[in-house]
Amino acid sequence: MADKLQKQFTFVDLFAGIGGFRLGLEAIGGECVASSEIDPHANKVYRSNWPHDRAKHNLSDICQIQELPKHDLLVGGVPCQSWSIAGKNRGIEDPRGKLWLEVIRLLKQHRPTAFIFENVKGLADLRHRNALQYLIDSFSELGYQVSYRVLNSFDFNTPQNRDRIFIIGIQQKSIQSEFIWPQPQQNHRQLFEIFDNLEHPNHTKEPIFIQRNLFGERIHVGHNKLTPAGSKNQFFILTDIRNGATSIHSWDIYEDISEWEKTICLTMLRNRRKPKYGSKDGNPISYQDLVELIPDLQEAELQLLIEKKILRQYEETRKYEFFNRKLSGGIDGVYRIYLPTSTFFPTLMVSGTFDFMATVNVQGRTDTEYKENFIRKVLIPKKYRHLKPEESS
Repeated sequence: MADKLQKQFTFVDLFAGIGGFRLGLEAIGGECVASSEIDPHANKVYRSNWPHDRAKHNLSDICQIQELPKHDLLVGGVPCQSWSIAGKNRGIEDPRGKLWLEVIRLLKQHRPTAFIFENVKGLADLRHRNALQYLIDSFSELGYQVSYRVLNSFDFNTPQNRDRIFIIGIQQKSIQSEFIWPQPQQNHRQLFEIFDNLEHPNHTKEPIFIQRNLFGERIHVGHNKLTPAGSKNQFFILTDIRNGATSIHSWDIYEDISEWEKTICLTMLRNRRKPKYGSKDGNPISYQDLVELIPDLQEAELQLLIEKKILRQYEETRKYEFFNRKLSGGIDGVYRIYLPTSTFFPTLMVSGTFDFMATVNVQGRTDTEYKENFIRKVLIPKKYRHLKPEESS
């Protein structure tokens, strides 16, 4: 079969990174005739993955490319920071967003049969609707029939929660049949089946499948979009600014925290997002406002929580906020811990994350028991670890 598939089509790999697109396309018979990547570290890995490429295979900076080799398919993961919540959401106005103009230039010049471009799901958000429509119109003007869809790698047998928009274009004159998007699959392996040295569960549960509507969108999900209704999250989040069945707060794990202090913290947590305290998604609260919520509260008690690094106070306004006030910042360098029974791990990022895998498994009949078992068996004894580099590839 592999021999029959070889060299069925040629492609150019833009913004190639370490070669993820290339790996998949070669597996179905593609021949990569050129790539473009400027990051030296990515290039080093790319060359080690394909050591037999000709010397000028990497065309380097896309802005400097004058001509591409003849190819059937153009692909690329255009830099995503301009559309991402991790960036400043400047879209096309961001220098990285303007690289789409270079992609359009090369498409116009070479008119390959088809293209596949990938980006963060933020490009499909309403705030970037005009930019996405601009891209679709630009591709259509070049004679392409264009469609796009946000897909999650979790739905295609990859144990990672990774939403990405895929934009597909096929030359109108080359279309022989309607393009059909792949259907989500239900075959989800658990992390203990994939990675070494993770505890296996005592017994295997029958999987509870995520239900979907006619459009393939998930319905009847639980606390997390990848958790079926009726199931517990197979991960815990360390955060002081959100609450949930598998949320762990600093006052749950720090020593010498009284029940009264927990009451103060939970009251702040439940009220900090109310519009009366500000327009942001979580606002500092003054002592005067807190007294209305907790009549017996003494300001000295808030100061004590500051000493315990649970609260902080802003000098300008004298208002109180949680010390761990960034959602993805976690607590003491830990944000999420995934159990061996989880069917996915979060998106891997170049900048790194505070995400870990537990090496032992926990269960619980109730949410409270589940959380307490996690704290006692995983969190306190630190039975968790990062993914290894080879596990991330």
